[in-house]
Amino acid sequence: MPNQSSTTRDFIWMKGLLLTLVIIGGLCFLWSVFYWGDNIMPIVPGIFKEAISVPIKLSSLGGELFAVDMDNFLVFQQFESLSPSRFPLVGKVYGAIAWLIFVIGLSLISTLKRNYFIAAAGATMLLFAFSGVNGLNIGAISSNYALIGLLAGTLLPTVALAFYAVQWGIWSRFGLLLVTTAITLFTLISLSPISDPVLWLAENASFIAAISGGLFLLHIGYVFVAGTSVFLIRLNKGTGIKISWHILLVAFLYFLWVLFTLLSQMGSINLPFPTVMPGLLMLFCGVIGHWVIKLKIEQSPQAYGHPAIGEAFYWTGFAMVLWTWAYAQFNGNQPLYEFLTHIFLYSQIVLSVLFSLYLFANFSDVLNSGKDVDKVLFKPKFFAYFHMRIGAIMGLVVMVIFAEAVIGVQLSAANTNIAADYYYQVEKPLEAAILYENSWELYRKNDKAKNAAAHLRFGLNQSSLGMENLTQSFDFVPNVPNILFLASKLFQQEKLPAAMFYLQEGLKFFPNNPYLINNLALLQSRAGKADDAISLLENMESRNVTAEANLLALRAKHGKLDQIIERPSKDLVTQVNYLATQNLQGNLSETNLNTESLPDNQILKNSLLRNQWSNHASRALEPDLALMDSLIAQPQMSFEELEYRETRVIRSLADNHINESLKYLNGISQQFPQSAGYYHGIAGNVLISQLDFEKAAVDLEIAFQKGYQTFQPQHLAVMYFAGKAPLALAIKEKLGIPFPEWMQWNESGQLLANDKVRYFEILSMLHRQMPEDFLVGFDLIENPTLKAEFAYLILLHKMHWLSEADFGKVKNFIMTAPNSTWTESDLDAWYAFVKDENAESPGEKIAKLFRPDLGLERNAYWTPLVMKKISQEPDELRKYEILQDAIQFNKDPKLWIMFVKQSRKIGMDNYGSSVLVEMQGWLTISQIERLQMENL
Repeated sequence: MPNQSSTTRDFIWMKGLLLTLVIIGGLCFLWSVFYWGDNIMPIVPGIFKEAISVPIKLSSLGGELFAVDMDNFLVFQQFESLSPSRFPLVGKVYGAIAWLIFVIGLSLISTLKRNYFIAAAGATMLLFAFSGVNGLNIGAISSNYALIGLLAGTLLPTVALAFYAVQWGIWSRFGLLLVTTAITLFTLISLSPISDPVLWLAENASFIAAISGGLFLLHIGYVFVAGTSVFLIRLNKGTGIKISWHILLVAFLYFLWVLFTLLSQMGSINLPFPTVMPGLLMLFCGVIGHWVIKLKIEQSPQAYGHPAIGEAFYWTGFAMVLWTWAYAQFNGNQPLYEFLTHIFLYSQIVLSVLFSLYLFANFSDVLNSGKDVDKVLFKPKFFAYFHMRIGAIMGLVVMVIFAEAVIGVQLSAANTNIAADYYYQVEKPLEAAILYENSWELYRKNDKAKNAAAHLRFGLNQSSLGMENLTQSFDFVPNVPNILFLASKLFQQEKLPAAMFYLQEGLKFFPNNPYLINNLALLQSRAGKADDAISLLENMESRNVTAEANLLALRAKHGKLDQIIERPSKDLVTQVNYLATQNLQGNLSETNLNTESLPDNQILKNSLLRNQWSNHASRALEPDLALMDSLIAQPQMSFEELEYRETRVIRSLADNHINESLKYLNGISQQFPQSAGYYHGIAGNVLISQLDFEKAAVDLEIAFQKGYQTFQPQHLAVMYFAGKAPLALAIKEKLGIPFPEWMQWNESGQLLANDKVRYFEILSMLHRQMPEDFLVGFDLIENPTLKAEFAYLILLHKMHWLSEADFGKVKNFIMTAPNSTWTESDLDAWYAFVKDENAESPGEKIAKLFRPDLGLERNAYWTPLVMKKISQEPDELRKYEILQDAIQFNKDPKLWIMFVKQSRKIGMDNYGSSVLVEMQGWLTISQIERLQMENL
């Protein structure tokens, strides 16, 4: 035995190490209980989307509304139960700490008196026999070589220290054992053929740590009552009040409190009042127990020669319990957690009662005297403390029998879980699944085991066994992760009613659970129960951001737009959904999402870009198109590529890059012929918005041939006035879509004339006409509303033809039209910008409307702006390219004759000549000659 002074000096440092382990272990315990919880079985929101059609561009022609409709995405988040998380590094860190605490314990054991040392060494040997070290399979499967090596490397040095190094201090003993056990473990690990033997030893360390920690929990079973008694005795010193009643009342209330906690843990009773969390009570008892144990050491003979050793033993046990309890909670080893809980509660119930009996049997006559009873509290004259221990053992046996020996089952299931966790982390799914299932059969309050087993079975393509695990879990011990997993699998198997049933039943066990409510609402929406789904989310006690985002999406999906909030939260999914609702209503939103720093999730990424650009874009087109091209080029599923291509079109349309959009739509329809009808339909609607009825009718005809059916009456009108009346009639007959009400035929099949008929006839030819034609058409329109609209369209598409007199005529009508918002200065600035090569701005209103800064040539149908660009462009070849691009779309005569002129300038006369021939398709020879005389 070391001398007193060296033991005291060494203990100061040893106590610092132990207190550090206790404090860190306590913090880890609190973190695992209050923050981590059941996160070993992660529940995360899985993302899926549903498309809603929103108007990307709206145009009104003659009172008929034409919309370029494309999809926006509503992003829904459905909670999914993932397979339990793997943290092999955490397990190894725990194993290292447990090993360190074991070494400290062995160094303290080596200081015990002879007989006590022999008993402790024997207990250690027995403990190591349950350490699972033979699972290292050294020499053969489950051979004893590993156990023999472990005993030799740990107990032999301990024996040598106990008998031959009596004078060594605690730190010297600790240092030697640290080295010898490290060498032993390194050797065993090196010789083991199994996968990751370090992890195997680390995981199995929790089993023997739980057993040794259980002894510590038994040791502190009476400290609450004892500590309270000592406190009251000292408080009563020199006062002499009757504290015996106080002690009795505290002991009785504490007994009931702990007893009810045990019954609650066992599920035997549902109490109307909260019970104590056993782990927190253990932490409290562990702290106050130090002072009780210190008092006991001072008053009674001990198995060691110095009281500091006893305190070190106490802190060692406390550290072991804290780390093991924390690791059991963190790792989801519920049987191990329950084992520690039950041992602690048994000890508190039994030892608190026995200590109370011991206290009153020995000191009832002096408790109220105000004397220093606490100084002789552990020195009784009869009903000795020793007899109390015998009574405690008997009482614990009674408690074990009362609880149907569940601690044995818990310990066995915990050990099986440990093995299963090892196989799970080294990716041996079949072995892990079998062990998890066996563990659950042993002890069914074992959520992680069943969850992991189900995931592993599905991963092994054993779906029937996976479903069996989930249904068994629901039938016997339902828990939220498994209910979510079960409902998800049923939904994947297209068993929607069954999935909804389990979620509804789950809410009976877990009322107001946000995960179950959220998923049930989404399934109800799919089942067509819109009101129920929305009501379910609206009535949640406290909606999280996921529920808010889903509620917003459900309202939009089911047309409850009047309930949409005006200011969404900063949650990204919520903002994406909010933009979709604004686009659905045709509102310009102030929401500006970051389109440069994008989320990793493909669904969220594409939804963000599409919904944002459907509303407005906040940066130049070139970097956005470069971004989209990079996303399109990524390896991905074809449908994902197609969605990105659609989003690229939306971005082009956002700034009226009509040329780019139409070319790209044509490319998509060729690359994805199975969807060609849809994209030709979009192109047709874009062309209608630009008054190109002729090309629109061609695209709509191809769309119809490819299976496109989203036609409206106004589409038939466009096709009719574009010269494709048979096509319009065929669509009418096949799809049952009527012509607009204003299109009526007489008995001889002649279309009856009216204001709108005349208007659409004039409108259909606007782009190809010269001034003598479209100005005559302007004069023929009688309806003031239609005439004002046509006047505006003349300025937009034909202003480059207008003389000052003609412009004045059109301008005056626009300004005097009902509800006109145009001023003379606005229109004059616009005209000056088109006609004057030196004019730099068309005025504030026109600049906001057409954004000339984005490119005057981006829309071939804005002919005046294209002509302005030609007049400004110094490079002759670039002029040719602009004009060549424009005449692919627009049949404006001046645009075409300017192309002829430019082609001759750069020596490409043959192209110019072929264009002159082509112009004969809509112009007379005399008109072409006049154009040549005026412009060539």
